[in-house]
Amino acid sequence: MAKRLTTTSRKKQATRKKAAPKRKAPKAPAKKPPVKSAKFDLAKLSPAIKKSPLRLRDWLDDHLPWLIGPRITSFDPPKAPRGTILTIEGWNFAPARADNQVTIGGTAVPVLAASGSMLKALVTKDVDDGPIKVTVGTRTANSATDFAVAGYPGDSDDGPPVFATGAGAGDAGDVNPIGTIRVLIVVCQATDRVPANFATVRTGLNTRWTNVQTYYTQASYGQTNVQFDIVSTPAQLDGTFADFVDLTGAVNIIGGQLDRIAAIAAQHAQDEGFTLDNYQMLCSVMFTNGAFIRAWGGSDTSTFSYDDGKPTSDPSHIHIDITLSHKINLLWIQENANWGRFAHEFGHNIVSAPTETGDGTATLGEDVYGSDLVDPGAATAQDFELMGNHDSHPLFTGFHLEKLGYYQAANIKTLQWDRNPHQEDVDLIAHGLTEDGNANRFHILKIKVSDALTYFVEVRQRPGTTTQIFDDSIPLGAAANQGGVIVTRVIADEMHNNQQTRFITLMHDDRVLVENETVEDPARALVITVLDDAVQARPLVCRVRVAWAQTIADDPNGSFDLKVEPWDSDWQSPDIWVDRDPFGSFDSPLDSEGRPTGNGDKPWVSHINQFTARVHVSGAMGAANVKVTFYAITPPGVGDNGNWSPISVKTIASIPQDGAIDQFCNWVPVVGKHTCLKVYASPQLGEISGGNNSAQENVFDFQAAGSSPADPIFIRTAVRNPLDEPRAIALSMRGLPLGWAAQIPNAWVWLEGKAEKEFEVMVWPLADINVYKMGKQKEGRYPGTAPLRVAGFIPRSYSEEMPITHTLPGSRFYPIGGTFYRVHARRSASIRFEIEEKSQRKDSIVLHGAVGPARGDQRILADVLLPDGKTHRAAETRTKSSGAFDVRVSLLDDDRKLQPGTYQVQAFIFHASELADASSNLLHILR
Repeated sequence: MAKRLTTTSRKKQATRKKAAPKRKAPKAPAKKPPVKSAKFDLAKLSPAIKKSPLRLRDWLDDHLPWLIGPRITSFDPPKAPRGTILTIEGWNFAPARADNQVTIGGTAVPVLAASGSMLKALVTKDVDDGPIKVTVGTRTANSATDFAVAGYPGDSDDGPPVFATGAGAGDAGDVNPIGTIRVLIVVCQATDRVPANFATVRTGLNTRWTNVQTYYTQASYGQTNVQFDIVSTPAQLDGTFADFVDLTGAVNIIGGQLDRIAAIAAQHAQDEGFTLDNYQMLCSVMFTNGAFIRAWGGSDTSTFSYDDGKPTSDPSHIHIDITLSHKINLLWIQENANWGRFAHEFGHNIVSAPTETGDGTATLGEDVYGSDLVDPGAATAQDFELMGNHDSHPLFTGFHLEKLGYYQAANIKTLQWDRNPHQEDVDLIAHGLTEDGNANRFHILKIKVSDALTYFVEVRQRPGTTTQIFDDSIPLGAAANQGGVIVTRVIADEMHNNQQTRFITLMHDDRVLVENETVEDPARALVITVLDDAVQARPLVCRVRVAWAQTIADDPNGSFDLKVEPWDSDWQSPDIWVDRDPFGSFDSPLDSEGRPTGNGDKPWVSHINQFTARVHVSGAMGAANVKVTFYAITPPGVGDNGNWSPISVKTIASIPQDGAIDQFCNWVPVVGKHTCLKVYASPQLGEISGGNNSAQENVFDFQAAGSSPADPIFIRTAVRNPLDEPRAIALSMRGLPLGWAAQIPNAWVWLEGKAEKEFEVMVWPLADINVYKMGKQKEGRYPGTAPLRVAGFIPRSYSEEMPITHTLPGSRFYPIGGTFYRVHARRSASIRFEIEEKSQRKDSIVLHGAVGPARGDQRILADVLLPDGKTHRAAETRTKSSGAFDVRVSLLDDDRKLQPGTYQVQAFIFHASELADASSNLLHILR
């Protein structure tokens, strides 16, 4: 049962300065650097160093910081919130980061990266204003000016940094609509707008959420179990109402204050004793004292962070830093909103954007309002769809009901359209209080034209005298029995935030259909007719006739559909993969359709890789001469502003009906750069939809190498605005496991239309490398891989009122994609080899080598560059338990000939299970 009103406060005696985390994340070891001699004694230098200018330079680079001391020339930014990564420039810094001690305002801070001229340091939560000091050995450098701690940014500024330490196993945490979904509801009050009677506010919220609970119980036939808890006291915000809400322009909570409100709400819930990891959604209720605001929904996070910028000694200082073991979905709303608005925002948080196949979580991503459309008629389904006119409480339409899994398979009648004559009569029953069990009738008739186009036919009926809570205001026209038939068309392709359509469209006037009325699709000779609108009065049963191709149309328009499978919740497509030499075998296992999972192979930089895509055809016929364009963009990022570089264009001669063909192009990635790959199959005349012809894949494997502890890695990433007008792109992190830390520089970024901004995502294994699970080391304390996801969202508001209720629609965050970084903890390693001299074969060579530390079953790639300077020959092997390896590599070119000249030979530890990537010595042989 949902939590009812209680009088017992569960508030703990905890300060607001510090969060009350459920688990303690490991701290980075605070090691003092060894004190080295600051006296230079030339006589003690080894003869090898004295004789080699290069070795002497290397020795000086290592020892000058200790002999002369560091110098600070600048630091950036000069003023920033806590959690920022500060860049300090100068000279004579120690190249090993642990040999540099940095303080800000007297507080020691961790050094994340180091070189002789640059340091990166984290501004921790304990830092106050003050000078920056860098100490190497016994010598210290001071900054000329002080660093200043900034407060929370304004709505027009870029957002504050987000620093998080992981919790749990790094579960992505998508909310499944089937089962129990727990919602935690926190009322938030500004300093100048406080409820006169908080008990009354809680009673009203309890009533509204009880209606949401009933709605989903009836819509799902008990499969979605909404449970909710309401805090006992309001969360006190640290500002006035006008600081958080705009009642004149946006008529909503200010976008730049949403994270701040959510963090204060999350901290308040923890202080009352609630465990956030037990909930799938957090509902922050802004107390407006009855003033109308739209509401927000559709975003998620696994981190809550907020710092007000006040000195740490200030008793009113607020610092919040909470990390969950899974993502939690977020919604913001007012206390007296219509319960349908609560149900609508809840719906956005069940699942995300629509695709025909999807990854099991894709359904309710797009609203179906008429607002903002040039042709509002393209959105006539809004009065029959909760993701449309929510305040009038309609049920979901057939597409959503099927995708949510609310019907048994026997209650969905599916017909596959083709070009052969077909006619069939079907009895359909309205969605009543219990699911129908009559095998001769159905809740939904689904007519599938292709993967991109489907028609749904269903019966809808008002409640009458029943306890039904939905469909109480659906448009009836002159229909008897308080209901009739509706037909919706669903285009399940890629939907864009500024696209002038809606993916669910009503195929007739804004009312139910009655007896003898029809819906037609002339291009497919498809006719749907209501034969009888009163087979049964309640629940209403209607009989419809479906017929197509009774006369064969000469125009083949709309008879097939090309498709490349879209990305999933990890922003990777099963229809895109990389194949590395030796070709045909993969680092990742194959799926049920013979496609390698993940990226397939980790790409080999500066070598030819096969960038492969699978193109499908569905519908009534196959396709011929399909052009496939391959694209790449660096760095991978959040959002798509169209700034893609084509690599190659290939043509597939033919793809059979309901078949698929794999096509590849050669791709040579650049050293040190990670990339996002995209494939686009050009639309053809007669294709049903071109919106599902493309997909993209992030190439995302990274390694954090080290021993005690491993070094952080900084991954270059871009955030891109897909729209033509300026927007704030909101960013969130999720999936970070226990034992890891991560930082993104901004919670949101303002960008001009189609603009982009590059930044660095930091990922850091905090503990000693020996406590991470990797390779055969299965007993490690922490996961050896951090599956970090950075997701992007664009805020969207609607300007026109909804019909029936004449209220403004709720606002939402529209997902624009993201990046998936799979960061592995690995041991720093080395590799050396020699070439077997006794081999009598001239067409190949044998490499004998070893890795250190000695580990078995580690992947080794051997590479030979032929004398022509462009042809490579490669072979792969694994190390023995001693760390040794042997591998033979061919020296023949593509014509099976031995080229005269010098061959360059090198070996690599590459994408191994325990050792970090490393390159060997380079040897040359003559033939």
